[in-house]
Amino acid sequence: MAYLRCIVVTPEARVLDEEVREIVFPAQDGQWGVLPGHSPMLCILGEGLLRYRDKDNQPQVLFISGGFGHIRENEVTLLTQESLSGNVITESKAQRLLLEAQALPTHTTEEVEARTRALRRAKLLIALKEEERKTL
Repeated sequence: MAYLRCIVVTPEARVLDEEVREIVFPAQDGQWGVLPGHSPMLCILGEGLLRYRDKDNQPQVLFISGGFGHIRENEVTLLTQESLSGNVITESKAQRLLLEAQALPTHTTEEVEARTRALRRAKLLIALKEEERKTL
């Protein structure tokens, strides 16, 4: 069976470097799915959940936030500003972030945009925990 090498790097660390069967990740223009043999491409990453199946065909998930993606010769490299796995964030912390985001002010356009970003991030972290729970 052919595999892809998936590399996820943040400014702080190499978060992931392993062979996988398939990858689906958030790009700025929607979800991208990659299988072995994919054409070379570059993209701007969005914020969302990176889903992949490891060599044992087990589903895995990470949260990523922005950056750039590069696909070349069965290697997917994602340079992202932030990446979190489910073991870094607890469900209670994700729920607390949602409550904090809901309490943010909305008097100015900037405040509305900041609240919208915070709500989206909190909901994605909750989704990360839900997906992680499904795979256990």
